[in-house]
Amino acid sequence: VADHVITRSVRDSAAMLDATSGAEVGAPFVIAPPEGSFLEAAMRAPKPLTIALHQQPLIAGTVVDKEVLAVLEQTAKQLEDMGHRVVPAEPNINIEQFWHDFMVVVCTHTAFTIDDIERHYGAHHVKKLEPQTQNMALLGRSLSAVDLAHAKQGWHNSQYQTGLLLETYDMILCPTVPTPAVKHGVLPPSVMDEMLMRSAELLNKSIDMGKYAFSSGMIEKLSHPVLSKMAFTLLGNVTGLPAVSVPVGMSKKGLPIGMQLIGRMNDETTLFSVAGEMERAGMFTKPAFAK
Repeated sequence: VADHVITRSVRDSAAMLDATSGAEVGAPFVIAPPEGSFLEAAMRAPKPLTIALHQQPLIAGTVVDKEVLAVLEQTAKQLEDMGHRVVPAEPNINIEQFWHDFMVVVCTHTAFTIDDIERHYGAHHVKKLEPQTQNMALLGRSLSAVDLAHAKQGWHNSQYQTGLLLETYDMILCPTVPTPAVKHGVLPPSVMDEMLMRSAELLNKSIDMGKYAFSSGMIEKLSHPVLSKMAFTLLGNVTGLPAVSVPVGMSKKGLPIGMQLIGRMNDETTLFSVAGEMERAGMFTKPAFAK
């Protein structure tokens, strides 16, 4: 679900971006290449930076685990010991609107993607998709073009507010996810939730399912277990800002706890410099089972 790679070192991540970055033919946006390579940036120390400490989840009702908060505090202190300045600061984002705008855009794009799959590969492949994916598409089809335009404007508002924050700060530090790693199978809906979603297609024939699902609170309830885990990473999804997750802590169960650095638009170079500096300082951790 990421437009890059998962690596074991900052060096490998930087080298991979050097190998894959650049404009595609017909791309709607083209940016200037960085001065030098990302690999070179990962190998040199950055200048002293002013970093915003982002601690408030962007999904209401999300509780940040004490272990994660401890690693966040520890990471901020270590960055200050390196000569950086870390200051508590939050983007001015309406979190009640934030999740709604995100879900509207994702559901409409899911509907398009499923239609595209059916057009290219046949309806029998679409039938294999999970119920929650099918129902995201159902919701997407029941929303209007105006609903999508409103939601996209909401995204732009979040981009603007985060951009204002990054006029004062060089980057943002926050948790990657608000809890330590969870067991496989925890996040999918319960059997009861799946039954409710499977019945949505029948309901859609008699009511405007999309508007009802949002106004009734159904979507907020069903999506919260997953959205709450994305309460910090969603900022990168919505704004398009570059971000990197670094493994700087360990849970009691021996699994890595990641912290996220979010940079200014098109400033991957500074992210790689800071991440490389943290790695060389010995801040990265490995799970107990890693060799």
